[in-house]
Amino acid sequence: MQIIEHTEGRVPGPGFYRMPAAVYHADPAPEPSLSSSIAKLLLSHSPEHARLAHPRLAPPRAADDEAEDKPTRPREIGTATHRLILGAGTDVTVIDAQDYKGKDAQAQRKAAYAGGGCPILMPDLAKAERMAAAALARIGAIPGCEGFATTPSEVVAIAQDPTGAWLRIMMDRVEIHRTHAIIWDVKTSSQAAAPQGLGRRIEQMAMEVQAAFYPRVLAQLLPHLAGRIRFRWIFIEDEEPNGLCVAEADAAGAEIGARKASAAIHLWNRCRSADAWPGYPAQIVRVDFPEWAANRWLEREEADPQLAGVSYDLAASPFRPLDWETAA
Repeated sequence: MQIIEHTEGRVPGPGFYRMPAAVYHADPAPEPSLSSSIAKLLLSHSPEHARLAHPRLAPPRAADDEAEDKPTRPREIGTATHRLILGAGTDVTVIDAQDYKGKDAQAQRKAAYAGGGCPILMPDLAKAERMAAAALARIGAIPGCEGFATTPSEVVAIAQDPTGAWLRIMMDRVEIHRTHAIIWDVKTSSQAAAPQGLGRRIEQMAMEVQAAFYPRVLAQLLPHLAGRIRFRWIFIEDEEPNGLCVAEADAAGAEIGARKASAAIHLWNRCRSADAWPGYPAQIVRVDFPEWAANRWLEREEADPQLAGVSYDLAASPFRPLDWETAA
């Protein structure tokens, strides 16, 4: 695997690259490309939302209208930990202060962000260093994870899908072997990394899309490894004892992720071809009330003594779906 150093502008074609995060997020592909984050937005919201979030497709906006994520100390700790674990990534500027109450610390923080870096306070840096050291020690002790520490970091892969779409990914780390490959993704969070809660967390954040999208892109550049590329998350808690869990999607998650990735690429190609980016349906829709919530209420009707004797006269309901349908 040859990794090409790239510092600005568009890349000449498909390949593996190493570049500043700002260059990657500006989309350096030969044509506007689809990332996993834009793919998730296409599916969770609408093409209109995806277009607005895309760095090369969004219509011009005034500077005052551009939304900026409010910086937080936990996020800064996470970014610093990420860099310490990977040995690459966003540049970190250490600020010799205990908090951001002082004007000098605030000014240094603002300057660091303006320069494309990440500021971090001295006590927060110490916390990030403890997290990173603990994570590396734990990862190295897990069978099957021995190669993580020595593989290339922050590798960008840009490829053209058989459907014609340009796709791009930035892999935290990637192991390339003769017979298989492993893509690693590090995630620090205040959420628990306990195995029993990861399935719900993955579903809620549509992480299965990333788990399918990344191997799909890598397989375009390394076709001999198609079907033999694993995607692994490393979930790390940002509070002591900094619990850590390495996880892969199960068969169901992998299949749904692959189907979602295909659906997103299809939508992307259709919108790009027609240069039409529709929003939500221009019609009245009937929302699906969650079945679990309905069942929970029905169970309460039977079990709650305070509801004993209630007369559920549905005929008097102000909203009877069948009446509305026939009236329309």
